[in-house]
Amino acid sequence: GNMYPIALKIARKINFSWVRAVFGFNQQTNIGMVFYPAIQIVPTMFERRRCLIPAAIDQDPYWRVQRDIAESLGYYKAAAIHSRFLMPLTGPEGKMSASQRESAVFLNDDPKTIRKKIWRAFSGGQSTLELHRKLGGNPDIDVAYQWLYYFFEPDDDRIKQLHDDYRSGKLTSGDMKSILIERLTEFVERHQTSREEVKDKLHLYMREGRLAQRMWETKFGLEE
Repeated sequence: GNMYPIALKIARKINFSWVRAVFGFNQQTNIGMVFYPAIQIVPTMFERRRCLIPAAIDQDPYWRVQRDIAESLGYYKAAAIHSRFLMPLTGPEGKMSASQRESAVFLNDDPKTIRKKIWRAFSGGQSTLELHRKLGGNPDIDVAYQWLYYFFEPDDDRIKQLHDDYRSGKLTSGDMKSILIERLTEFVERHQTSREEVKDKLHLYMREGRLAQRMWETKFGLEE
């Protein structure tokens, strides 16, 4: 609805040869996929503001196209922060997905579910405790360590100690998972409490709320 006018403006600037080269489209690609880059770019042009996009590297082609056409439409070029994929609970391959509940911890998971998921998570440890003590583990592929590194251990010295102890075999996979379970459970419970506290304010952000009304009513691309 309200994004369609600007999506059309963007689409007029992008020909099929271009998206074929950028995204690898071919003669069997459906027209929905061909038009989708225009839709993906639309939010970067809301209100003619400068836009900073945190995204994984696989989204970069969209922002490169945006930067090539933005100024010709009277908008700012977007800037992007490239983030690394955080491995799913199932290991280094693949990514988290809402359709695969075992691949991630969700913000509505209870402590029992969180504990079960983390205990089943992929680890970088050896097949036996004896081997682990002897050979050490691989923190680069250990889910618990990676989640602590990115989210739950702000102390650089502490995370280095966890890394070194796991690599040497001093720290086991179970030890690492126990640390993560404690940190993660605390975070999720705090989030769930905060979420309950703001329920009476949700209406402000819904379609009929006053904070959302202007966005819904604006026809982006027709603001002039």
